[in-house]
Amino acid sequence: MYGRSRQPWNQDIAFRMRFERGVRRTFPDLRIEVTGRTFKHEIIYRLTVPVPGFEPRRLTIRVANGYRPWPRVFADGPTESPHRYRDGSLCMWHPKDPPDQTWQPEEGLLTLIRYAQEHLYREAYWRERGLWIGDQAPHETPKVAS
Repeated sequence: MYGRSRQPWNQDIAFRMRFERGVRRTFPDLRIEVTGRTFKHEIIYRLTVPVPGFEPRRLTIRVANGYRPWPRVFADGPTESPHRYRDGSLCMWHPKDPPDQTWQPEEGLLTLIRYAQEHLYREAYWRERGLWIGDQAPHETPKVAS
């Protein structure tokens, strides 16, 4: 488990280097924006990911500067999906899922991106064929693109 001091996670340089390890090498178009250093700010990662059999998608991953990094992941393109939050971010896990069934910060950004790619594949497949591949928790009515 990741133990924190009383500062935003992004100021722990060793942790941040482990968190971001391998991402730039795997996704050379990665762009990182830091909006500030306090808890009210965030780090924004932008990159393009392939989605096998479908169009590549542009991800925006917004990570608040809390004690532990916890992201909101957004993607360009179609948003019709049974697994999106009202703000358009990807709903990759149920909020009440136990830690062993969700991404954890110690797994790093590259693993989070892989989860997002899988999610985008499932969304595209669902839009094309009407079938969601994989496990899913009960949701409200699917979000429909406006």
